[in-house]
Amino acid sequence: MKKINKIILATLLSISPLLADDSKYEYNSSSLVGVEFAYNNFKVDYGETPVVEDSYNYSSGGLKIGAQTDNYRIFLSARNMQISEFDYAYTLGGEFQYLFDTSKYVDFYLGVNAGQAEIKFVDASGVTRTIADPYYGGDIGMNIHVTDGIDVELGARVMTLNAENDKEDVIYTFNSITSGYMSIIFKYQMD
Repeated sequence: MKKINKIILATLLSISPLLADDSKYEYNSSSLVGVEFAYNNFKVDYGETPVVEDSYNYSSGGLKIGAQTDNYRIFLSARNMQISEFDYAYTLGGEFQYLFDTSKYVDFYLGVNAGQAEIKFVDASGVTRTIADPYYGGDIGMNIHVTDGIDVELGARVMTLNAENDKEDVIYTFNSITSGYMSIIFKYQMD
């Protein structure tokens, strides 16, 4: 229930500027809806000394909603990670990006991200492992303007977890997720 309350609060805070009165200031802003496809690498350490380092390569898909002004973008996002060894793995979070307007056709961006990662799987000894921990990180990329209403985004993202699951004297440490991604962003002008 706490997660739902946080998502509702974040959504309300992100749309609150839409409820403001007209003023003499004009903003060039758009509402955004995006579909994301990514290829990822996930680092996990487990076991006693020596620690076993494991790495999972997998694809993921996600949805994001947000808003954009001339130089800033903000997104709320949900991503489902397709890791065959896991029962489920997903993230809920947000991104804030600064856009560098380099030409009529392309923007470059730098951003930060944060949110919650939820993972569940059964290890080789039959023990169920779960985490529900926060992540934070950064992203970089380019935003290509295909039309006035459609952008294609190509980027790289790093999310740091530092989450642990300690059961039956075996500690699993979930480290970082590195992603290369492409998004199709639909832009709707706000009047």
